[in-house]
Amino acid sequence: MKGFRFQSNVGFTLIEMLLVVAILSVLATFTSIRFSRSIRSARLVAAETDIRTIRDAFLSESAGYLRDMEGIPGFSVANLRIANLLIATNLYGTTVVSPTLTRAVRVDESRQEGCAPPEAFTTWDETKQRGWRGPYLHLGAGTSVMTGVFPDAHVRRTASDASFAERGFFPSLANLNVPADFRNALHDCSIYGFPGEPAVMDPWGNPYVLQIPPPQAFPNSSTNIPDQVRFHFARIVSAGPDGILQTPCFTPNTTNWQFTSWNRTARRLSRQAGLIDGNDRSARGDDLVLFLSRNDIDEGDNE
Repeated sequence: MKGFRFQSNVGFTLIEMLLVVAILSVLATFTSIRFSRSIRSARLVAAETDIRTIRDAFLSESAGYLRDMEGIPGFSVANLRIANLLIATNLYGTTVVSPTLTRAVRVDESRQEGCAPPEAFTTWDETKQRGWRGPYLHLGAGTSVMTGVFPDAHVRRTASDASFAERGFFPSLANLNVPADFRNALHDCSIYGFPGEPAVMDPWGNPYVLQIPPPQAFPNSSTNIPDQVRFHFARIVSAGPDGILQTPCFTPNTTNWQFTSWNRTARRLSRQAGLIDGNDRSARGDDLVLFLSRNDIDEGDNE
């Protein structure tokens, strides 16, 4: 029987190898894109959950911050920030009493006649059923809420990142009719928080902020606008994936709207957090916005 040889080419040609590498690269790219979208989606869901949690901590009828504090003499809902849910403080911050204890300093502490002692702001009174008994945010296991500290204006998250001031977290008080002592108290600080104080952070590493429009955002702003009216337009805002706080708390903000006077549109934008009409939210960029006590609706230019 005549023998024979079986010959097989089991190697890959260069073209075949390049084709395999190209296919693997395409698959890796699609996988990476899908993974990135999943992360983005998860972060958006977490931020939306956080915002609702913060709103409930302010408004809960059973154990919410406002339920406990509204009966305090001199208490002003128009001067709140998110730190109020974590520590007993207000817009002027805290005064150290001992290495482990601080007391609140109210905005109106030195001006309001007959104002109750500062301790009344910080201490829960069982008889009167009022006072601060926080923290009002539950930060234990099973919650997505992350805490951190409110940053300094010049701080950057990364070397290539813009500072927090440049990204809108320290809005200018230019053109706002605010008392001199209030303006001085905010030196190197923000209406959203004091550097170093507790803050609630969004999934992108930025503090959530509580925006309450100033009196100038309302018609006939030469008169005193009640705090409750201003707070009716209060909203919790996350700067979103791009980390830029584009939603204007008030229009004279070097990072947002460039208005030189409080015209009707400027007032409206401040009240409505940048909402231009019922469908256009482009003024907010990718910010996440939730009003505390009203629907996010367009009022038109009638006010």
